[in-house]
Amino acid sequence: GLIELAVQHNVLIGGDDFKSGQTKMKSVLVDFLVGAGLKPTSIVSYNHLGNNDGMNLSAPQTFRSKEISKSNVVDDMVASNSILYEPGEHPDHCIVIKYIPYVGDSKRAMDEYTS
Repeated sequence: GLIELAVQHNVLIGGDDFKSGQTKMKSVLVDFLVGAGLKPTSIVSYNHLGNNDGMNLSAPQTFRSKEISKSNVVDDMVASNSILYEPGEHPDHCIVIKYIPYVGDSKRAMDEYTS
């Protein structure tokens, strides 16, 4: 049903939760960059969430759990390349999640990469 609806309205579906798929895209992009010999030195992720997602993630403990899971994606990718990265070396990685009631059930996400 959902896929057919997306086709009818000519829209994209991303991520397993049908949100933006930012973490999946980040893992693919970091894997591509590292595999191409480009060394990401800084990755900053911005997320604007409405509804309960944003409200819950504004609590420090809940945010920290999400931050760890999003950071692990990058750490795993760079740890697999000992040519670009020394043992224990990794890009600066910052995740910013803000509760924006206007966004509602949508999610706004943007990543900034520096090499």
